[in-house]
Amino acid sequence: MFRNNNNNNNDNNNNDGFDDENKGIFLDSKIEISDETSLIDKPYHDDYNENESFNNNNNNYDNNNNNNNVNNHNSSKVTHRRGKHTFTEAEKLKMTKFESLDFPIIDNQIYREYIRRTTRLNHILKTFGKWIICFMIGVLVGITAYLVKQSVEFVNEFKFDQSGKYLEDERKFIAFLVYYSINILFGISASLVIIPVGQIASGSGIPEVKGYLNGIRIPQSMNVKTLVGKLVSLILAYSSGLILGPEGPMIHIGSMLGGAIGQVKSKTLKWYPKVFWKYHNDRDRRDFISTGAAAGVAAAFGAPIGGVLFGFEEASSFWSRQLTWRTFFACLIATFTTNIILQGFDMQIHDYGVLKFGLSNKYLYKYSELIPFALLGVAGGLFGALFVILNARLSQWRSKFFANKKIYLRVLEVFILITITSTILYCCAAFTPCRSKTQANGSNNSSFDSSSSGSTSTNSTKPLKLLNNASGEDQQEDKFIAFFCEEGEYNQMAGLSFNSLDAALRLLFSTSTDIFTIPTLAVFSVISFILTTITSGLMLASGLFIPMMLVGATFGRLVGQVIALFVSVDPCIYALVGASAMMAGFSRMTISLAIIMVELTEGTQYMLPVILSVMIAKWVGDFFNESIYEHLIEQKCYPFLQSQPPKSMIKLGVVDIMKTEVVTLHEVERVSKVIEVLKSDQHFHNGFPVIERPRPIDPNRKDAYGNLEYYEDETTYSGLILRNQLISLLYYRIFCHEQPLPQNPRLLGGNPNRRYNQRRFGRPTEYGYAPADPRMTYELMTQSLARHFPPIDKMNLKKEEIDTMYIDLRPYMNLSTIVANETFSYSETYSIFRTIGLRHLPVVNKKNEVVGIVTRKDLL
Repeated sequence: MFRNNNNNNNDNNNNDGFDDENKGIFLDSKIEISDETSLIDKPYHDDYNENESFNNNNNNYDNNNNNNNVNNHNSSKVTHRRGKHTFTEAEKLKMTKFESLDFPIIDNQIYREYIRRTTRLNHILKTFGKWIICFMIGVLVGITAYLVKQSVEFVNEFKFDQSGKYLEDERKFIAFLVYYSINILFGISASLVIIPVGQIASGSGIPEVKGYLNGIRIPQSMNVKTLVGKLVSLILAYSSGLILGPEGPMIHIGSMLGGAIGQVKSKTLKWYPKVFWKYHNDRDRRDFISTGAAAGVAAAFGAPIGGVLFGFEEASSFWSRQLTWRTFFACLIATFTTNIILQGFDMQIHDYGVLKFGLSNKYLYKYSELIPFALLGVAGGLFGALFVILNARLSQWRSKFFANKKIYLRVLEVFILITITSTILYCCAAFTPCRSKTQANGSNNSSFDSSSSGSTSTNSTKPLKLLNNASGEDQQEDKFIAFFCEEGEYNQMAGLSFNSLDAALRLLFSTSTDIFTIPTLAVFSVISFILTTITSGLMLASGLFIPMMLVGATFGRLVGQVIALFVSVDPCIYALVGASAMMAGFSRMTISLAIIMVELTEGTQYMLPVILSVMIAKWVGDFFNESIYEHLIEQKCYPFLQSQPPKSMIKLGVVDIMKTEVVTLHEVERVSKVIEVLKSDQHFHNGFPVIERPRPIDPNRKDAYGNLEYYEDETTYSGLILRNQLISLLYYRIFCHEQPLPQNPRLLGGNPNRRYNQRRFGRPTEYGYAPADPRMTYELMTQSLARHFPPIDKMNLKKEEIDTMYIDLRPYMNLSTIVANETFSYSETYSIFRTIGLRHLPVVNKKNEVVGIVTRKDLL
């Protein structure tokens, strides 16, 4: 499996991987290192032809023609139910530019010697260091969330103040031009920021986070440049008037911060300090990224428990009890940091995040209302599934339409969408008649203050003339916008369309029953759903959580006010339930979503209806398709391994999917052979099975049964060595002279009843033990795997070294690799690979001879 040379520039700034800086290692070949497969399945010149399909020599996924037709039909569908998707050959070809991460520990002799030298104090210090790093992640993510919030509030206040000057003079068109111009300025800037960074910084980033935590090395997804571009684009985009949110990008930003702080290195900046070398591995980096993603949720929503549950349920594919505690600690620190900075040390502590919506706790619900709550769950599942269908098709169209066009057309698309959004939202408010404040009092008996002051720090903006409503016990302040209305009146549509999204949500969660009319809620429900659908996927940083909450809350309040015409109910509870159902409908989150909604609104008494609507919405949505993030992962051709194997392949065996022409190395291999393999245009693999060295033919030696013994084709599996390990050994010249063949008593023949010693690697036995070179320690090897090396041609290797010297791989190869027998089923192979997080799975026969190998893409 190989990368196409059109992707040569994609990995230049990859923050975690052996990328294009090493392309000289492969001479002048323009074909990059592909995924980890160390097998050859077809003539290599065909691999570069994207117009031809792969020659699946051994991958007969189904011999039944009828099943093949079903698979082809499922592949052509844009959306599908879980486990029903089958990747096409063109999609598999696109997967070749993604490598896998090395989550398993490289258990070799130098690692075991390091473990024997490790004291209890060293272990305590390493564990304590992880807690310190988690603390730093929480603090930095909290500060970042505060900067995003304050920057957006400043920009929105400036925008609404400037346009408000003309609204007060009733100059509607001039006010629109000012409002529209500012939106265009920030929207276009947010899109232009993406161009030098790369489109990996656009969107929410959740597919990239899920993919990385699943074991996929996605180029540039976790580097410094992407972090800066994502942060700047998010602030500008969230201030552009588009219906988008900051929560998804905050998850991606938190992940990048977690990876950067945890590793304390940067391949982009070529900075490799040795102080934290113990954490310079993919396994620890994965845990820190999981912690950062959870902290991003906690800081954005003010929901530390919800952040932990999000990391466990939605983001991470690998979890542990230790990670739970450290992640919870980081989420707590992130929430506390954001809260302290926002409110100051003299304020009473609340669990505020970037967003906060309080609900009154004096309004409860009746058990008979569980029926409409359940119906809201059904509606949320249906609308969520519809959103997934529409947005997935739109994303597919965008990828095809802009594939061969200039990047600036994506900026033009942003310009068009801002024009449409600004015009629709402004005109909706302009053509909505004003209402008297007495009409909004309803049964709440709330008092209004027509002054424009009195906004608290928890409100996001002070857009125009505000009518502040403090409702009794909850002291919730609802903000209305006058928008050309006389004193004592307000524009109900402007409160939704001419306002920031969190301020609009705060209005929808208001306990005032009559602040909106039914037609206004119906119109805005349709408008917000359509605009959210077409906005998601633009070339700027954007999230879906708050926009879909806005759609769901509007629809839920609409249902609540319709029911209120007949019986006495509180519409704000229906807004909360509707927002929860809509979120579950498109994201298919369950436990974490319910907790986030309760923490976000402080509505613990509404836990039952929230859980009910979330579960029903997920069930209904799953009946039609998967979540939007799963479909985006498939459209981007990330080789993502779900928790369960595809249903279309469960009848297969491992021999049906494995590659069979294995590129192997001997335990003691010539330097020239190693260089030949690394430089070869046909051997772009990242892992090589190590086999025993061949033995000469002895025509006079027979086994106990009188058969001649031939050993020149000995292929008994010994271990696995990675490409980066071989490059490190070459760079540091860990060479040796030719080693004598070890005496293996099992190969001496003789009495068949004789009991021979068992072969034991990793210990000094008569067979197979070789001391490691004193220059290559575990510390040096770990640091080497986390950095770049110059091309082989620039390592100044002498010709005599290449021709006469050997490399003894026994001290450095992984001695504890998992292997599969050729009799394994596909389902068990998938389960082993996915559960342990493997990168390579060698396949052996009953004689422990290597007959094939399985990598991530072979399982899809």
